Amino acid sequence: MYWENSPDTKNELISSAMTRDRFEFIFRHLHVNDNLDLQDKYTKVRPLVTLLNKKFLEFSPLEEHYSVDEAMIPYYGRHGCKQHIKGKPIRYGFKAWVGATRLGYVLWMEPYQGATTMCNPIYKELGLGASVVLTFAMC
Repeated sequence: MYWENSPDTKNELISSAMTRDRFEFIFRHLHVNDNLDLQDKYTKVRPLVTLLNKKFLEFSPLEEHYSVDEAMIPYYGRHGCKQHIKGKPIRYGFKAWVGATRLGYVLWMEPYQGATTMCNPIYKELGLGASVVLTFAMC
């Protein structure tokens, strides 16, 4: 949408720096992990998620209260991890557990994989929701 001509979506900074075709070429060929070592559904982007979580915490504002909830990352293509939630503003996409401040600054995220969501194994017996919250609290 950065390259559209409508005034509410076009971003001149991005569209003048790179063509849409060049961006799609780079995006199509970008790999951050080896395809031969697949450990979970998000192994290919796990290094990116780990780096983002590290940077989120490095630059995060200090708060007294935090929130943990699910968030949807819009996606309309085909993928085994894509979720559908009827009646939500973003109905199709990737679901992620997100720890955030009261103003919405993301501190931590973990892609949702159902029962196989990567959480600390110590908390597995407490259930998925509790293990996600405790994993966030320990980071």
